[in-house]
Amino acid sequence: MMEIQAIGDLLLRCRKRAGRTRPEQAAHIETFYGGWFDPERIKRWETGKRIPTSTDFQLIADVYGISMTEVQAAVAYSRRARRLDQVNTLVEEGAEEDEVERRTFISLALTTGLAAEPWGRLAAALDGGVVDKATTTRLVGNTAEMFTAEEHTPARLLAARLSTHLDTITSLLPNAGVHQRELMIAAGEAAALAGWVYWDLGDHRTAMQYYKTAALAGRRAGHGAVNALVLGYTSYGVDPNKARQMLTVAQEQVRGPGYATARAWLCAREAEEAAAVGDQEAAVRALDRASTAFDYANPAGEQTWMSFFVPARLGSMRVATYAKLRHPELTPAADDTLAALGTADTKMRVAVLGDVASGYLVAGSVEQAVEVGRRALAATLETETTMGKVRLNSLADQLPEQREAQTFREEIRAALR
Repeated sequence: MMEIQAIGDLLLRCRKRAGRTRPEQAAHIETFYGGWFDPERIKRWETGKRIPTSTDFQLIADVYGISMTEVQAAVAYSRRARRLDQVNTLVEEGAEEDEVERRTFISLALTTGLAAEPWGRLAAALDGGVVDKATTTRLVGNTAEMFTAEEHTPARLLAARLSTHLDTITSLLPNAGVHQRELMIAAGEAAALAGWVYWDLGDHRTAMQYYKTAALAGRRAGHGAVNALVLGYTSYGVDPNKARQMLTVAQEQVRGPGYATARAWLCAREAEEAAAVGDQEAAVRALDRASTAFDYANPAGEQTWMSFFVPARLGSMRVATYAKLRHPELTPAADDTLAALGTADTKMRVAVLGDVASGYLVAGSVEQAVEVGRRALAATLETETTMGKVRLNSLADQLPEQREAQTFREEIRAALR
């Protein structure tokens, strides 16, 4: 019979049996995870401060060399033990819950994701107190962290974190009082990001439900920027003419100080879609508006969801637009964009490299297209982004009948198969 123990004890025993320290175990996990893995996460698992979620089960089974059945049984054991500990503590103390204890519980829910458990959601929803400023600030901050994480975290991993975060906000929203609008905005932004993540995962139906809910939150809060974000995301999944309508409306929602980055992004998106239908005049005008808005932009100090929109990303959207138009400035635009690109392994980097590679190919620079395309392929495999795969498949379809180009085409097909 399989011995059932807490997941923390099981993972600690497996790690020590392998003779690894926590940092060494984190490095080992990275070979499966496809990116940086925090050793502190291992510590939280082993000490029981955090119980792995279902999205972690397969990774744990692969990395630690144990069966999925053992992982599931150990997690279930840990969850039962945690619940019993909560009950036993209250019974043994025999004291009434005071305001400090109530706030401690909510804080714990926010930091460890307890509200993702049914009992956590129920307890938070039944709580009679009013959500304070500190709690609201933490939830808003958590939303911002989700957008930062999206730049480098695979969608399949981020989806579970977003679900927990939205559950927490949902549980506390009825008692938000004067902070309700601020929480509605945070919820709308998080729901929009969830839509984008599920679109990346190929679950378009779920993505649309999140987008609709995010738009509802934006309307209820009277915050047009949330609606602009939703329209910007949704524009990637519709035909060019519909996308142009969406983007025109979206730009009206982000007028005034503090929205220059968002406006620049939406104008650049409009340029891409105008170019897709051959409307060169409208595309060039939209790019001019994007550049003008970006001159006044502060990506790091405006909406958190626009932190990805750095000069290289604007440049790659210019390249994508010029490529569709076969614009004479295509090659210089591609050169400038590549020069502005940093080295961080983010999804933004994937988009930029993909656009630049396609731009060079349209301009007839096959050798440069292949060189940059290989960098795009490596970055795509690192971040697991669907948008990168779409760009690379499109690039593969356009590669000419030259030996090096055909070799690269096979590399793409094999890697993305």
